[in-house]
Amino acid sequence: MKVITHNKSFRKLFILLCFTLCSAPALSEQARQAPVFVNQASPLGMNTNEAMEVDSSLPFVDLFRFSLPFEAARPWLTKGKIDYDKDGWPSNLNGGQAGTRFLSHIPAEALPKGVYTVRYEGEGEMRYGGSAKLIKRLPGKDLIRFEPLADKTITATLFIDKSNPKNYIRNIRVLMAGGICINNPFKRVDTAEQCPGQPFLSFADHHRQVMFNPDYLDFMKDFKVVRFMNMSGITRNNIKHWRDRPSLTSATWGGPEGVRGVPIEIMVELANQLNISPWFNVPHMADDQFISSFARYVNQYLKPNLKVYLEYTNEAWNSVFVPQAEHMKQQGVRQKLDKDRRIAGFKYYSKQSVHIFRLWENAFNGSSRLVRIMGGFTTDPSMTETILAYKKAYQYVDALAIAPYFYIDQKQLPLIKSVNDVFTMMSAADNRYSIDNLMKIIRNQAEVTKAYGVDLIAYEGGQHLVDHSTHKLTEGATPFLVAANRDPRMAREYYRFLSAWKAVGGHLFVAFSAPRPFTWHGSWGIKEYINQANTETPKYRALMAFNRGERCWWAACETSQQVRLPKPAFIPQHLVTGLAPTTPKPMSLGIKRQSAGLHGAKAHRLDKLIKGTINSGNDLSAIWRAGWDKTGLHFWVGIEDDKHIKDSEQAWADDSIEIYIDADGSRQKTYDGVNDFQLTFRMNDPTIGIGGNSPKKDTKQIRSKMVKTPTGYRLEATIPWTFLNIQPKAGARLGFEIEVNDDDNSHQRDAKISWNATMDQAWKNPQLFGELILEN
Repeated sequence: MKVITHNKSFRKLFILLCFTLCSAPALSEQARQAPVFVNQASPLGMNTNEAMEVDSSLPFVDLFRFSLPFEAARPWLTKGKIDYDKDGWPSNLNGGQAGTRFLSHIPAEALPKGVYTVRYEGEGEMRYGGSAKLIKRLPGKDLIRFEPLADKTITATLFIDKSNPKNYIRNIRVLMAGGICINNPFKRVDTAEQCPGQPFLSFADHHRQVMFNPDYLDFMKDFKVVRFMNMSGITRNNIKHWRDRPSLTSATWGGPEGVRGVPIEIMVELANQLNISPWFNVPHMADDQFISSFARYVNQYLKPNLKVYLEYTNEAWNSVFVPQAEHMKQQGVRQKLDKDRRIAGFKYYSKQSVHIFRLWENAFNGSSRLVRIMGGFTTDPSMTETILAYKKAYQYVDALAIAPYFYIDQKQLPLIKSVNDVFTMMSAADNRYSIDNLMKIIRNQAEVTKAYGVDLIAYEGGQHLVDHSTHKLTEGATPFLVAANRDPRMAREYYRFLSAWKAVGGHLFVAFSAPRPFTWHGSWGIKEYINQANTETPKYRALMAFNRGERCWWAACETSQQVRLPKPAFIPQHLVTGLAPTTPKPMSLGIKRQSAGLHGAKAHRLDKLIKGTINSGNDLSAIWRAGWDKTGLHFWVGIEDDKHIKDSEQAWADDSIEIYIDADGSRQKTYDGVNDFQLTFRMNDPTIGIGGNSPKKDTKQIRSKMVKTPTGYRLEATIPWTFLNIQPKAGARLGFEIEVNDDDNSHQRDAKISWNATMDQAWKNPQLFGELILEN
């Protein structure tokens, strides 16, 4: 069993515990063995819940830890002018009443049966309400039991009616019945008789050492990563200074948003006991001292075999979470990062994330144990590219995290009349949020992240069945959505979902969330309460089946060292600077009158990367030559490309060459429909593509030949003047552009380079073309 030893009070308790155990009978070799952990091979993680009295995951043996702060319980439970000490304990009632609720609508089955011990210090009188019933009073402690309400749930309140201001009631603990055998903190037992030959540690007497609910540890132990975002109270929390972080001595860690949060010390200890890598979120307003102190503490006390998953805030893009999303925008605008507030916010998020990563790297003397994460929006790959590319942030990022959820469009929910309807509509081909359609989007994200050399992982995910038009479990589609979450078919959907996630390129998947009751605003819990039978939990069964059947599949996923993907050598410059590409003065070249043999013509390089990423010159580079005679324009294009792909309906999505011609040199903003052309040549494709904005012409007039070379491929082509609708003459000026598409991974284009254009809009704007001058 692990104990916290980095706090003086805990050290004293540890010494007392050791003294007790040293006088106990010698333990058997079997009893001395630590629990066997198998979670390092898991591909899954789990999100914690908020520190609230409604949390049916019940992480602590002290149920008072998530109680409502006394002052937050006004006007229903706390009344009068109450004075509080620095930890939030009522130090003077001034004739009033201090009350709190420490359990709210918790399924009765979640709580162990038996007698609960309420310990406290000080002098005064307390009483209990709701399900909590007093059995007996003793010096410094009360014994209580819980009686379920009519709906078979437990709601419990506590009131301080009298308290001596000189020795006020404080340090209240509401401790579970039972305890553990010392060699197994993952199993709760009722009495010492269940621990033959080894010490029994009751929660009532050893709550400082046995902090975590064994049922919670047993649930969490099978996952690779535990994400502490909710438990730490990140959402809408404006905390800035290290001194203001949640404290071990606080009266409660619960409360409303912006107040609640479990101390960092406790989260580190939980990760250590579980042997699970923690995922920490840094508050959006945290200053450098907070960030560095956080990093130093984790480096000092977290087991060295565990990685640290590190993310700046949570869903910084999501305007629903006003404080953090607005903070990004305000800072981005203040620093003049972009004229668009939304994009300015993305850039600030990217910039501050890298700053945080560097501070943690300093504390850890490197980045080998850090998994540096940026959070993205599942359906917005352009945001992904913005935050990774800005100031070359991708060089300091290991993973891009999204939240893939499958569900049914809100507009379709009124059509649901049964649970069968839920499963039918959820998988329908026209449901844009079905698993199959969602995976098409995720595949795009995976290709973007791979191009930037970062993993694609999920910070949340699963089903997202909720009817936003209802506010009761009995209204609208909600009864059927809740029932679908309890239906055995949901296990099938979850397993299919996770398998598809792996197939399209996803890595670590952190499910949402730890056990919590199903309500009208969503059935988010993997279970409905912590010790719910597996036969009643299809989502949990699917996760465990996937855990058993699929070892983690990405590089070094079972080690404490982070293995990083290769980073691209080149990305578009405008993404690095964050400045929109401009339309430069067009380059102008003279081309000689000569026949199709162009080996002696001057070569020109395509040196502008306008889309995607390039790993090296072998990945993509190109040169071109041109000439003319009375028959037409002659081109030679040499491509260096280490992979040749042809698998898309659209030629531009594969390895291909695009030639643009404004035959009369009019340089209008849009294609004139007469002699402005976009022509696409693709390997092993006899058809020459003609752009949708170009005049409809028969491209069979064009003579072309494409051949493979040892390092790529080559195009030779002649475009007749008759095709271009002009008569050639020396001195004539033609608009001209050439661009090359690269596809390395199938499915879609990975990069595009150009000769003149600085943005990928030549297909609609001839002003982005360069210029050719016909010379004798």
